[in-house]
Amino acid sequence: MDSMDLIRTFVHVVKQNGFARAARLLDVAPSVVSKRIAELERNLGVQLLLRTTRRIRLSDYGARYFNRAADLVQRFDELAKDAARHGDDTGGLIRIASPTSIGIRYIGQILESFRSAEPGVRFDLVLIDRDVDPIEEDFDLVISEQPYLLSSIDLTEVPLCPVPRVVCASPGYLSHRGTPRSPRDLAHHDCLHYSFLTSGESWIFEGSTGEFAVAIKPTFSTSNGLIMRSIALHDGGIMLLPTHIVQEELASGALVELFGDYRMPRHWLVAILPPLSRVSRRVQGVVEHLRKAFAPPPWEATRKYKQASRQTAR
Repeated sequence: MDSMDLIRTFVHVVKQNGFARAARLLDVAPSVVSKRIAELERNLGVQLLLRTTRRIRLSDYGARYFNRAADLVQRFDELAKDAARHGDDTGGLIRIASPTSIGIRYIGQILESFRSAEPGVRFDLVLIDRDVDPIEEDFDLVISEQPYLLSSIDLTEVPLCPVPRVVCASPGYLSHRGTPRSPRDLAHHDCLHYSFLTSGESWIFEGSTGEFAVAIKPTFSTSNGLIMRSIALHDGGIMLLPTHIVQEELASGALVELFGDYRMPRHWLVAILPPLSRVSRRVQGVVEHLRKAFAPPPWEATRKYKQASRQTAR
């Protein structure tokens, strides 16, 4: 389901102090509200609400998340109202920044489908593998993969979908160097590293005892996931990447997932906008188009198709 709708449901549950009241406000069944909260918690990888037979209350993280979520919903609603006030502003150039890998694979096609329906719109899509400030660098919209919501009061962030990540390597590399059994074994392996990882030269894992960091010594660092994938396929080392970059190689066996018993903090694909006063209706239309295109993410459809194809082949 659309990530914003899940967040909105959570905000209503907290404000109404219950699933039934939130369901009446949203005009859905209480079971639908319960499923939405479960999906949001699953996407985030944390429990937001503590439930008993008589009442609900926020977890420690849920209390922190609610304040930011409520602000996010308010900003998004203001964005929608602003769109209604500028009904004639539908054409012109839109400058968008996007990470290279997801831009090549998905964003370009999604934007072209929007342009086909709105021929007055023109796009300038710039592929940049680093943090981008839309105000300082004069972008109308920035697509970003990141592990947190922004705290800037000057920017509006719209979540599009969660981005799962995976640690993997080629069978050839593992045959030559051995297969690490635990994340701490990475100290003895060649690691391919994303230059702008927010945790620096440490990879963060979540195990049975909680979250922990593993320091690595990269043999190759780059700001581009496609380069990392290419090196790994040539037995160059172990890498941590978004699953959508390597899902085909994982499915074919060209790459092997490691540390299946451990999780990594979930990243999010988000649309970052400058202040509302600078956001035109055409940009708001693109954001809405992106929200629909990533609910569910297009790589989920690819993964399910490949699974169905393998089952048919058997």
